Amino acid sequence: MKIGRVDLSPREIALTGMQSQRTRMNVVANNIANAFTTRMPDGQPFRRQVPIFRGEQVLPRGDTSRFGVRVPRIEADHHSPLRTVYEPGHPDANEDGYVTYPNVDLAVEMVNLLAAQRAYEANIAVVQSGGQMHERALDILRT
Repeated sequence: MKIGRVDLSPREIALTGMQSQRTRMNVVANNIANAFTTRMPDGQPFRRQVPIFRGEQVLPRGDTSRFGVRVPRIEADHHSPLRTVYEPGHPDANEDGYVTYPNVDLAVEMVNLLAAQRAYEANIAVVQSGGQMHERALDILRT
């Protein structure tokens, strides 16, 4: 694929996709691990984390950290509300007996994990098919 005056290989693009999806899977795993963390070091409940994906500007060949897609940052989800549950015996319960739990929905996180896994596998297929095409081209040249 040619973008501007730079020739990108599908393999290079797919590798950045794999790195980004691996980051996404790590963020989802962290969300699941903290789904019931009612108190972080700042005293507040854990907030769901969301990776921010960004397409990167294409630079000359050799600087593969700038090809394709990247996760420049991970942000806390302040858009979905925290859950409150009536548990008067809980050490983090307020004066009314309610505990504030993270805004992590395990069903949503599992769907996100499956989507990241599928995207990762799709990028692997691109890398593998590129390698197979190179091998076939070499076979043709040998004959």
